[in-house]
Amino acid sequence: MNNNLNNFLSAPADALLPTKIVAAYLNKSISWFNCKAVSGGGIPYIKLGNKRLYKKQDVLDWLDSQTSKVTSTSEYSKKEINYGR
Repeated sequence: MNNNLNNFLSAPADALLPTKIVAAYLNKSISWFNCKAVSGGGIPYIKLGNKRLYKKQDVLDWLDSQTSKVTSTSEYSKKEINYGR
């Protein structure tokens, strides 16, 4: 298992984690985090000097808010399905 991913999984809920560890958990690029820090819509973070730190629980809460929970594919509306357009 990826060391950064392992660091995220083993961290307590109140741990402050650097971008590279959170990126490994979410399978997102560092560029994605940089864009979201400027444009908004990303995970809340704490700025410490020139570093962004993410509280593990904030990451989990954000991920939960971005996740659709369904029990069947028939629950997807046509609007939610991405046909590559």
